[in-house]
Amino acid sequence: MRRNDINIFKANARVASLGICPYCGLACRLRFEVRGGRASSTGPDPSDPVSGGSPCIRGLTVHEAMYRGRLMAPIVRGGKRGRPRTVGWREALEIVARELAGSDPEGVHFAISGRVTNEDALALVRTALAVVGTPNVDNASARVCHSSTVDALREIYGVPASTGTLDDIGGLDLLLLAGTNPAVDYPPMYSRISRARARGTAVVYMGSVAAETSRASDLSLLVRPGGEVAVLNYIAREVIESRAYADGVELVDGFREYREWVMGYDLTRAADALMGSPGELRRAAELVAGSARMGVASGMGLAHGPGGCAALRSLYDLALLKGARVLTMRGLVNVQGVGDMGACPGLRCWDDASRSRAEGRWGPIPGGGITFTDALLRGSPEVILMTDMNPVHSMPSPRAVERALENSFVVCMCSYPNETTELADVLLPTPLMPEREGTVTNGERRVRPVRPAAPPPGSQLQEWRIASELARILGRELGYSSAMDVTREMVELVPGYRSVDPGALASGLDQWAQKGPIRPRFALATDPGPIDVPPGSWLLVDLRSPHHFLGGEVTWRVRSLARASGGPAVLMNPADLEELGIEGLRVRVCSDAGCLEAPARGSAVIPRGFIGYHLSNRRARYNDLVPPELSECSRTPRYKFIPVRVYLGDAQLVPPSAEISAAPRAETGADSL
Repeated sequence: MRRNDINIFKANARVASLGICPYCGLACRLRFEVRGGRASSTGPDPSDPVSGGSPCIRGLTVHEAMYRGRLMAPIVRGGKRGRPRTVGWREALEIVARELAGSDPEGVHFAISGRVTNEDALALVRTALAVVGTPNVDNASARVCHSSTVDALREIYGVPASTGTLDDIGGLDLLLLAGTNPAVDYPPMYSRISRARARGTAVVYMGSVAAETSRASDLSLLVRPGGEVAVLNYIAREVIESRAYADGVELVDGFREYREWVMGYDLTRAADALMGSPGELRRAAELVAGSARMGVASGMGLAHGPGGCAALRSLYDLALLKGARVLTMRGLVNVQGVGDMGACPGLRCWDDASRSRAEGRWGPIPGGGITFTDALLRGSPEVILMTDMNPVHSMPSPRAVERALENSFVVCMCSYPNETTELADVLLPTPLMPEREGTVTNGERRVRPVRPAAPPPGSQLQEWRIASELARILGRELGYSSAMDVTREMVELVPGYRSVDPGALASGLDQWAQKGPIRPRFALATDPGPIDVPPGSWLLVDLRSPHHFLGGEVTWRVRSLARASGGPAVLMNPADLEELGIEGLRVRVCSDAGCLEAPARGSAVIPRGFIGYHLSNRRARYNDLVPPELSECSRTPRYKFIPVRVYLGDAQLVPPSAEISAAPRAETGADSL
């Protein structure tokens, strides 16, 4: 065979390579077929202990997006919205370093998304705290989703993570799903739930929207937004009165106060929080009381609702009471790991001993600091460095976010251009997860090795390398020559990671961070009560699409997923739609924050008096309707159950039903929490 023939053969050779899916917090392992250095197809990995060889359609089509519209080289702009200019890495990083060196550290903010590895996150946290000297570093993905969940877990169980694993699902006799829809959000997890249910596990769904998971449950509790605390505390009362709680729980700190607290929740009080029959609630309480092996999971239906922190504490109080396994997952692939790595203002999510170890290795760590949501909506940052995220699409009040970005020097480390990169002064191209090296920590707190299934298509660099070079230019050395160097530091410093074996990770084996409860205690949650709906208003809820992931920055690039999605639509209960006579007509939906327009369509999962709208719609953004309100406990925006007004032309459309009521069950549907 001639040399040219050999080169052509090598270029066309197919190689099977394993990589981590870039989407949800399950962090499934996928099998990529690589030809000529490019991923040409994606398939399941039958040996993957997370997916069980059954990943979702989004993961199986990721290769179609990997080479469409990628950022290939660093770009700088001379002023906001100025003409972009491609430069080398050295020039781009020197520009960033000059801005950092010339700025007040208190005005610098590092925002880290869940799309990076643990090593990337830890290097950025160290650079922010110990090199730049700013306390303003945040897990930006968790801040707009699961910060309240992590805080509740830490307060009640002493660990900022789920206490259970996906494997636990098969051994449960009861699973309580509260405000979460794994049928769409985590299909491999839902497959496990379905198999467990077929073997006899009872599934109870609790939420305000009759999503796909609710229609495949044994019992569905539809709750008025804000009423979750009353429902959960009534169930806890029934458990305590029947003495059906876990052995030894009476010795747990706060049990006596908790017992007295939940005695104030009788069936009458709890029934006022329901959109269905009190009989369903009584049956749910009986199932919980009779369970010997219970599990609970929560999602954005709780975390983003009114009183989300209180609802989550009530759920985990109930789980502690029953000795239940907590199976809550995460939104982005490594949002759990990024939080574990210390991405929180002033490192205050770490315990004192871990913080002292970090200071001994890194030098002084500043205290204080504010969250990324506060920085964009309340502050006036001088410099913002963010990893792969799009706050102009994902944050509330996008116009306010745009104003903050207009007044800041913005550095975006990202894979694709988006609305936010239009306001960036410097763009630094980074790999997708299947192109990275290091580790991620999924929603189980399973630490998974990450290896590149295919090389990045351009001159992309991971953030740990970017952080190392920035530190060097600023006169400090982080001392990392490989991702494994950062992994070793992670094991030495990060709370709960001492059990992780770097050698096992290097051999391709999953490891586990600390999961078991540490000094558990009950936390009494203030009851916000069901939301008051202003006269003539509807309640707006954001929906997840089975075809897209979050805002769809990646999945909209997959043609088959884009075709399956259709255009934006304002979704209403069919009965409301029929009474108003507006099927297919274009309506305007307005909150106190803004308005959007789209055709009205029917959806049986939407309760009467509610409106649904998909987060992934690109042309008319859901977040234009989200007010700049932040939770007092977690500084998380309130994305769900926003009072809105609906107009047809100049005429306001009032909900035909006198009160918020339950939607009928449906056999099919594509909308979800």
